[in-house]
Amino acid sequence: MAAALALTGLLVCAPSASAQDASITDFFNACPAYDDQGRQRICSGEVPSFDGMKLDVDLTLPFNEERARDHPLIVMMNGFSNDKHEWQSLTDQGDGADKYHWNSHWFAKHGYYVLTYTPRGFHSEQADNAPWQPPTPAFSSVDQPSGTNHLKSREFEIRDTQWLAALVAKAFDVDEDEIAVTGGSYGGGESWLQASQAEWTFPAACSRADAESGPEACRPGEAERPDFSALDPLRLQVAVPKYPWSDLAYSLAPSGHPGPDGTIYDSAQHSNRKQAREPCFGSAVTEPPEDRLCNPFGTLKKSYVDGFYALGNSDGVFEDGDKLTPSEEGPINIHCWKARGDGEPFLPIGQPPADTCQPTGDPYDVGGVEDAIVQQLRDGLTEYRGAYYQDQEWAQQTRGRKVAIFSIQGWTDDLFTAVESFRMFRYLKELDPSWPVELELADVGHPRAQNKPETWRRLNAQAFQFLSAHINGSHEQRTTVSSQPTLCANDGDPDSNETAAQRLTAQSPVELSRGALVISYEQGGVTNNPLGATDPNGPATDPVAGGLFPTPGEPCRESDGPALGGYTAVSEPLPSHAIYVGLGHVTVPYTLTGATTATLNARVWDVSPDGETELLVTRGTYRIDVPAYDSASATLTLPLFGNHWPLAPGHRLRLDLTQVDAPFLRPSNFPSTIELGPPTLTLPTRESRTLALSGSRVWPPIP
Repeated sequence: MAAALALTGLLVCAPSASAQDASITDFFNACPAYDDQGRQRICSGEVPSFDGMKLDVDLTLPFNEERARDHPLIVMMNGFSNDKHEWQSLTDQGDGADKYHWNSHWFAKHGYYVLTYTPRGFHSEQADNAPWQPPTPAFSSVDQPSGTNHLKSREFEIRDTQWLAALVAKAFDVDEDEIAVTGGSYGGGESWLQASQAEWTFPAACSRADAESGPEACRPGEAERPDFSALDPLRLQVAVPKYPWSDLAYSLAPSGHPGPDGTIYDSAQHSNRKQAREPCFGSAVTEPPEDRLCNPFGTLKKSYVDGFYALGNSDGVFEDGDKLTPSEEGPINIHCWKARGDGEPFLPIGQPPADTCQPTGDPYDVGGVEDAIVQQLRDGLTEYRGAYYQDQEWAQQTRGRKVAIFSIQGWTDDLFTAVESFRMFRYLKELDPSWPVELELADVGHPRAQNKPETWRRLNAQAFQFLSAHINGSHEQRTTVSSQPTLCANDGDPDSNETAAQRLTAQSPVELSRGALVISYEQGGVTNNPLGATDPNGPATDPVAGGLFPTPGEPCRESDGPALGGYTAVSEPLPSHAIYVGLGHVTVPYTLTGATTATLNARVWDVSPDGETELLVTRGTYRIDVPAYDSASATLTLPLFGNHWPLAPGHRLRLDLTQVDAPFLRPSNFPSTIELGPPTLTLPTRESRTLALSGSRVWPPIP
């Protein structure tokens, strides 16, 4: 076997003489050692995927190759615009935080094969390697016409991972019943998607396909792939998503409207297929048209979308509708999606927009009826890229073995917020209360998260313990939701960071809290939408100002003054300690004039007793869409992203409401006026009580 050759110290494989008998090892150049003890050996090469498109692949071999039984395999998937090197390390320590005891070296030392590869549509960059990463060769996973970035489509990137894993299992001493996946952000979203499929049968069906039978995607015509002989099905046991999405549409453009059961804990964007199985709740419209979706298209997280779009163009190639490999979704154009959703062309130099690709932005519907691009955008980011929408796959697991899932979500992650894991936990536990799905929440993830090393070390230790308990066979069990608090070094309290292990545990996300803090503020007056007005807290709280990716050391954001052009009010001082833990919401009576669409955004601040320190606690957004989804005059419930935040006596809570939260959130195209009634802020608390406070408006100045 190929694994036996690795024991000699070097695996050198010449190209196969017969395409009918190809192995993944035929595409590896060598498996040199990359640590000072010669134990970590990594094979590198460009390997054709199921449709013949080549991918840049690394395979780290386990240290103890000669153990009595076959080894488990873990696939570690990188974040957007990163490459196969992200989860590789020369030591167990990695970066000391997110990668501490969670990297190729750590898992290889514990007997795992570790598969890392640069996702379809991206180049690898060896020059960008960190000092703790091995200098494996950098190839490319951009292979036209279909080797382009499809944003983690279940028909492309999801199949790539399963195909490569099946090739590794065929050629090496891999136990086909001991498969795990993990990844952060872009790789976290895929980890959730992969978890919906307990049995990876696609590679086996694809490897047996010919011109007359098998999946259509396995017969790409001109892009002939080698016949890797018959591959075997694999069984996924464990998934560990880190700061992931489960609904890519809602995470990139949250509407703020409630989920299918009428609560904010499962808020989702919905696709036609999901809606067909679940009714709509929470609409202000009593008789919606039959073809109306549950929720409108949401508020675009513009600074994040712009940043990732720029990186996708510089570090790879987006799919533009010219792919050769057949797919159920049909031709898609990521550039058109960006232009239609954002209202800016922002196309690569030399690529003119198609007639159907004109930049517009909102409105995204007319009376609830969406155009073809918006329909494709919504369906593409939900049904084809969201774990929440894989209903048939999840239901199938209820009739057999279930994938064990340990999801790590960030309270202070403004990209993939806590609801991304909350909706999945609720959904899976409704399917089966014994589903082995566990959630950990902390101050981690994309900016503005602090990503403290000590926090990540605790989380990784818990994740590894969970993985070890299920890799030999996932099993049903009662699981929990746990949370660690957000503690800021710049909160003015020198003792706050000495209690970083204040971990709370409950049986569900909602049960983390037992009571509520309810603050009734004064009449709001009017908020306008001055599209050029400068709110100092927009730039101050834009998460991308701290970078697109998780890095240790992000400080808690501080206020630069009231929300100019909006509404600001401050509560009376808290009389006692309270722990805010959960999501929370703002209830706002409103009257919209001047337009049929508008965005109302909220920010919540913790104000020190002397008023000198004002720290951002949480935020949220709600997109009003009249008449299909909202009324011009009603009361809305604006959901917050959530947090786990200790509140001290004497502190006050400040509420901002504004139609412009730039550059983070995209404002509406249409100037409008929102007259506000008295807003009420409700924060779930750990304490078993309802604490009611009042608040006074401080901006605009009271005449």
